[in-house]
Parts: sequence; C-alpha cells; structure tokens
Amino acid sequence: MKKSLLLLYSLISMFSVCAQLSAESKVYLLTCDVGDQIYEQFGHSAIRIEDPINGIDFCYNWGMFEYGEDEFEFNMKFAKGSLDYFMAVEPTDYFLMPYIHTKRQVVQQELNLDLTLRNQLWNLLQENAKPENKFYRYDFFFDNCATRISEFLKLMLQDKIIFAELPEETNQTYREIITKGFADFPWTNFGVNLVLGYKIDVKVSNLDIMFDPLYMEEIFDNSQIMTASGKQNLVLEKEVLVPGVKRAEESDAFFTPLVLMIIVIIITVALSFFKLDMIFKIWTTLLFLLLGILGVLLILMWFGTDHLATKGNLNLLWANPLLIILAFTIWSKRINLKIGKTYLVLSFVMFGLILFFMMLPQSFPGAARLLIINLALQFYVLHKMNLKAKEEID
Repeated sequence: MKKSLLLLYSLISMFSVCAQLSAESKVYLLTCDVGDQIYEQFGHSAIRIEDPINGIDFCYNWGMFEYGEDEFEFNMKFAKGSLDYFMAVEPTDYFLMPYIHTKRQVVQQELNLDLTLRNQLWNLLQENAKPENKFYRYDFFFDNCATRISEFLKLMLQDKIIFAELPEETNQTYREIITKGFADFPWTNFGVNLVLGYKIDVKVSNLDIMFDPLYMEEIFDNSQIMTASGKQNLVLEKEVLVPGVKRAEESDAFFTPLVLMIIVIIITVALSFFKLDMIFKIWTTLLFLLLGILGVLLILMWFGTDHLATKGNLNLLWANPLLIILAFTIWSKRINLKIGKTYLVLSFVMFGLILFFMMLPQSFPGAARLLIINLALQFYVLHKMNLKAKEEID
C-alpha cells in the first residue's frame, strides 16, 4: 500500500490539479463510533473537505465495495480476501445519513493544515478518487479505511507530524484488540480467533494501532504538527456532528463457546468414568470429524485466501485434518492394536500444548484450550481402551 501511495503522491507533485481550495476551506478527520452490528464493532473513518467559497462539502470514504448481482461470487471473494474496496466521494449530508438513522456518534476533528497542505491533500484525494485509482485490496489490519488516511497524511506531512504515543494501548497485540472489539459477540469472537494465525499475536506499534479508527482519533487528539509558527496541535477543534447512544458494554449471552466446551468435557469424563465404551467411541468420532473439518477450513484459509492474518495458524496443532482419519480408525481393532501407543503420545502432546502454550507465538482462545484438554482426555481413554483390548486377546 505504501508504494502505491508514494507513486500516487509523486504523480500529484508533477501534475497539479486545476481546482484549488480557498482560504476558508477546512479539512476534518471523521470518526464514526461502533454500532450494533458485528461489522460495526471497530467504527469507521473518513476525510471531510469543506470549502464554503467554492461550494465544496465532501467526504472521502474508503469503506465502499460493490456487492454485485451474483451473491455467491461476492461471498467467495469476501472469504478469499480478494474483494476490492474503493474510495467514494460523497456529500457530507449523504455520508452522515446512516449514522443519524442508527444513532452512531460521528466526531469531526479539524486538522491544523495550512492552505498549501490542504490543497496538496485535496489534489491527492481527487486523484485517488479517479476510476483507475480508487480500488484497493482491503485488509482489516493493514489496509483499511483508517490506515489509508494515516498513510496519506504521513506521506504528505512526513517529519512535520509528531504522532502522540499511547504506551498502554500499544502494549496490546492485534488479537487482544479485536477480542475487545467482539466482546459482545462471543461466538464471532471465538470463530475469528480460530481462523487468525500467529501474525496478529505481535504487539502493535504506535502507528500500526491506527488501523482502529477509535485509536486513530485518540492519537490525532494529542498529536502535534510543525508549522511556520513552530510546534502546534494537529487538531484545532473537535466537534460532535452526530450524537449517538451508548452501546452495551457487556454481552448478556449465556451459552458461550466456553460454556459449550465445559459441557463437552463433562460428557467426555462421564462416558469414560462409567466405561460406556461404545457411546464414548461414537462421541469421539463425532468430535474428531468436526475438528478435522475445522482443520480443513483452517488450511483453506491459510493457503487458499489472500488474507495475511489467516496464515501461519497454529490452531492446526489440535484442529487437524488427520483427525478425520482417526475418527474411522478407532473402529478398527486391527489398526488400533498397531497404533495404540500413538494415542498416548497424542495425549501427551495435547497436555503439552496446554502446559506450554505461553511459549507459542500464537495465543489460543480460552474455549479452544478446553477443547485441547478434552482431546488429551479422549486420546488417553482410547489408549486405555486399547490396553484393555490387548489384555483380552492375550
């Protein structure tokens, strides 16, 4: 993304755009608060250019995509990470309409840019809005509506801008940030954490954290810019354009993934304690099949998509496609007698994952850790059942 923006900026430097903003013009960063829907949990960002002399009041919005007529094709592109987003130029009133309707707060921060910088940004935005430039390959963490804005400003202002530090917030990983964002959606939170690999288990830098619009708003609030008069605040004035309502801070959902996994472990322990071997095998077969299918999905997300964050997924250590094979081999006495010790090894491996998971570069969700414990128990019980079968043969 940085290379493409640098090329775009170089072109603007060579070829000026005729239309120029007046001295009365203003540039704002718009930050839209979170909403009730899953896809609204991280807010939204846009740039507003206002110039009453020239009759200009537009928002530059990088959060647009074309749905198209083929729903299946759209869903496939979205899942594969090959869906192109684009920047749209909208009248401010039009941009604000959905936020007014859903009562999501929109805040505008007037940026302390002189007329020359305002016109540079204006020209850059105009060029980016052209059909041949407006499309980009969206990435939730590394190339989204917020990162586009921060990259534009960093490219244009370079060492003139001094971004504020957020030491407490930047002590988080990408995964911890999205876990907070999906706190009200435990099942979505669990699913998202399953498909994301170790690449998001790194601490975010002060600049990287601006992938989140709300953090970018906070950083801009406290940042500074070098002007002809010296160092000044980057934000001249802050104003609420659309008042919003306070959203629920905690989820009231009871049947969460954690609760389900506790139930799964209770069933596994009960079946093994009462030595219900046939039912235990049926139960184990079902779980192995489900986890094996999950493993196939994780591999597809790793190698079959363009999502950077789904690559290098260590959840494959326990949600492995090979479990599909084991789901059937546990019914073969001949095979079980040959691989009986394998179950004991796998049991130790699963227990090892739990004991030493802090040493891994990837964090597992709490519910997933319970699943790993359950797998360790299942493998151990299968090993004991094999020993019993051998004794009966002898």
